[in-house]
Amino acid sequence: MSVTTERQENGLLVITLNEPDRRNPVSHASRKVLVAALSEASSDDGVRAVVLTGAGRHFSAGGDIRDQAKRSIAAHRARFAVVSDMVTRMVRFPKPLVAAVEGWAAGGGFALALACPTVVASRQARFVASFTKIGLIPDMGLLSTLPARVGRAKARQLVLTNRAVEGPQAYELGIVDVLADAGTALETAKAQASEEADGAPLPRQFINDWFARDLDAALEYEQSIQPLLLNSEDAAEGRVAFAEKRPPVFRGG
Repeated sequence: MSVTTERQENGLLVITLNEPDRRNPVSHASRKVLVAALSEASSDDGVRAVVLTGAGRHFSAGGDIRDQAKRSIAAHRARFAVVSDMVTRMVRFPKPLVAAVEGWAAGGGFALALACPTVVASRQARFVASFTKIGLIPDMGLLSTLPARVGRAKARQLVLTNRAVEGPQAYELGIVDVLADAGTALETAKAQASEEADGAPLPRQFINDWFARDLDAALEYEQSIQPLLLNSEDAAEGRVAFAEKRPPVFRGG
């Protein structure tokens, strides 16, 4: 299964992107499983905190390229409704939600990590936007969550240049909240989530709502624009170039 859940002691739920041989891509199917898991966890009094991580050596290589075929605009937008539901639940999650990042968090994986209110990352973690490499704009809320952490100018630079940022620099920029030694991100994230769970729950919900106030506009924008780009010739070239492991040749179409 591409997403697994495990209840641990002290009310901790660990959700794992579990397709390590493909670097844990975020597919449409996995997003629906995440929505269901988050919905259940939010209303389960036995769950005090949630940690989201990736199996193997990486958090997530991003959106599943096999999911990005040409579809009708209506079909694309219906799929982005699931994205919007997932990201909204994450950013406004009423309990501690902590990302544990080892290795790469790329594209949609980067966005997924930043949808968590707290990010713990290994010193060897790497973050990169990657979307424009395949002819797309950032989605899964990254147009809101990244500038909220690093500022608008730095966020624009990171998404347009696709510069990879390693763990220590990500911590300095504010992408990462807690920096962990290599191989210890998950255990550090568990400790962080448990510590946060001791705090008052109602203020957390209102504070998260306040800091997410620009999210809806970003999600609405990506749901409007990204379907058009997914059907573009440049996006088709980006997918082929990705599969062939070569630089894309974009023509603006």
